[in-house]
Amino acid sequence: MGNKENKFLSLYRKFYYAIFLILAFALIYVLYPKQGTFKYEFQKGKPWAHENLLAPFDFPILKPVEEYQAEKDTLLKEYIPYFSVDTSVQAKQLDDLREGIENAFLLYSYHTDSVIQNGIASQLLLLFDSLYQEGIIENEIESYKALDEKQELNLIENNISTKVLPAQIYSLKNAYLQINLNLKVLAQSDTVLLGLQQFIDFSQYLAPNVSYDDEVNAEQIDNLLKTISTTRGVVQSGVRIISQGDLVSNDNYLILESLKQAYNQNRAYGGWISAIIVGQMLLIATLLTMLVLYLQSFNRKLFWKKRNFSLIITTVLTIFVLARLIYDNDFLNLYILPVCILPIIIRTFIGARMAIYIHLITMLLIGFMAPNSFEFLFIQTIAGTVAVISLSKLHRRGHLVITSLLIVLVYFVLFVSFGLIKEGSLEGINWGDLKWFAVNGLLLLLAYPLIYVFEKIFGFISDVTLMELSDTNHPLLRELAELAPGTFQHSMQVANLAEEVVVRTGGNPMLVRTGALYHDVGKIKSSQYFIENQLGGKNPHDKLSKIKSAERIISHVNDGVVLARKHNIPESIIDFIKMHHGRSMAKYFYLKYKEENPDIEITEEQFTYPGPNPTTRETAIVMLADGVEAGTRSLLEKNEESIKSMINHIINSKVQNHELDEAPITFKDIKDIKAIFLEKLKNIYHLRIQYPNEPVAKNEV
Repeated sequence: MGNKENKFLSLYRKFYYAIFLILAFALIYVLYPKQGTFKYEFQKGKPWAHENLLAPFDFPILKPVEEYQAEKDTLLKEYIPYFSVDTSVQAKQLDDLREGIENAFLLYSYHTDSVIQNGIASQLLLLFDSLYQEGIIENEIESYKALDEKQELNLIENNISTKVLPAQIYSLKNAYLQINLNLKVLAQSDTVLLGLQQFIDFSQYLAPNVSYDDEVNAEQIDNLLKTISTTRGVVQSGVRIISQGDLVSNDNYLILESLKQAYNQNRAYGGWISAIIVGQMLLIATLLTMLVLYLQSFNRKLFWKKRNFSLIITTVLTIFVLARLIYDNDFLNLYILPVCILPIIIRTFIGARMAIYIHLITMLLIGFMAPNSFEFLFIQTIAGTVAVISLSKLHRRGHLVITSLLIVLVYFVLFVSFGLIKEGSLEGINWGDLKWFAVNGLLLLLAYPLIYVFEKIFGFISDVTLMELSDTNHPLLRELAELAPGTFQHSMQVANLAEEVVVRTGGNPMLVRTGALYHDVGKIKSSQYFIENQLGGKNPHDKLSKIKSAERIISHVNDGVVLARKHNIPESIIDFIKMHHGRSMAKYFYLKYKEENPDIEITEEQFTYPGPNPTTRETAIVMLADGVEAGTRSLLEKNEESIKSMINHIINSKVQNHELDEAPITFKDIKDIKAIFLEKLKNIYHLRIQYPNEPVAKNEV
């Protein structure tokens, strides 16, 4: 049954990988730009390394971006913006004002005849009408960017455009001030008007009737920009563009770029089957195959874990899709894409070597979309490598900030380097492009929340999470310290021993320390049955049979798993709880039971821990540290020889019992681990050389 289950799981995993790869291939193929690629690579300032190049067809010479932008800026500077007049606002406000005046006269106690009332109403309506005729705009004229350095504007009323001075139009604030001033002048000679002002708020009858016309301006600007030519002449078919060995200068570089764009447009995708399509399919298939072969050859165990494979393919596809979206956007540069997030995430969860290779494969996929493939690939490969090297740990947010700054610095240096090669001077470099790298650096900080997201989706554990879990104020560790203080101190010592071994011999120090702190949390449930928590007096095992005692001791593994899951401890830490005894036996109770019951057949399974045996370097080291620390603590006389003998006995027995067979531990590692344990335990128990004839003080430890 076991073999059948294993075969089924293996078949299911292969099917899962195959489907995932097919879907990845299909998505990349669908999103790949459907045009041919110019077959020549060239750089400004470098010799033309190919054969003599003749124009294969007629094509226009494109204007340099700077020249086109300068013409565009000139036209926009001369452009006069359009503002529209809403005549309905004026009509409504004047009608409301007329009604408001009538209501005010009803409240006004001073007797006036209709002639006086009509005269005052006419004066007021005339004042407001004159303001609306000039035009009222909501904000101050200076606040409208469209009017910067403009001497006039186009005012559209009833589909008729008239040029006016910006100063002629009132802002809403200035219109209110003007009305107050005019009313003040009129009221000096008219007591009726002066009294009437107490019953009417004239500001409520002022509203903007002029506004910036977005639709008209967008249409006019679009038509204006269409008048700018994007080309400066045509190269006829058969004309020699450049000869082999000639230097790629500013002029022929522009012609080569124009030919490259014309070539790509002329070779656009025109059907489901073509040479271009076949080439793209082979390219994508080759890169994905190389990725799979590399993973399988150099990290087989990591590769055959579905979550690792899923994470790798998902991150590659995500970066590729984002690159494709930017490729289609005329206003964004491909360098704004924070591609170094990919190696940062892979480095955090899987490893540095994998991160660099996966980053390289992804950049090869994206490189064909970049304006200069070689330059893009070179810059991004170096930046990704710097990201992996500089982010050796991610315990704090500051580490990611420093990495982001280093990546931006690398971008700047490499961009300037290529600029000097192509332009020959600092003056020719387009310094404005540096903004894309600066934004890229800011976007890299998104890696911090993304790492948390990927942790939850794929079940990984990052250094940040390990830092949080290893805090001794964590509720589960606090409970261990309170209910099983001896076990807590034992766990701290095991953590120190195991961490030192991993730091010196390789592995994840944060993972091994955290795993060691939690490996014995199951003892919380019945702490009094473990000797490190017994403070003298009666031993509770004296009342139990040896089988029951063994059950109590062994049960702390399963109890620990239940407790850990209750506190949402990640599975990678729970592995330390399961594996720190592996499939070993509770030897003391087994031998005692055998001694007391020589005639009874003994089932070893009753005295065996549930396991499994350690499968990682870190869990194996915690198993050894746990056994060595507990064994050394039980020694009556602690000196170098006794500790060394205890270390050799415990570790050798683990090896002989095949408890380390599934862990990636070598004999060289075993030798180093023994030496490190001895050194650390000598320091813990303050062992020192006793000089000849030197008396030892009674209170010396």
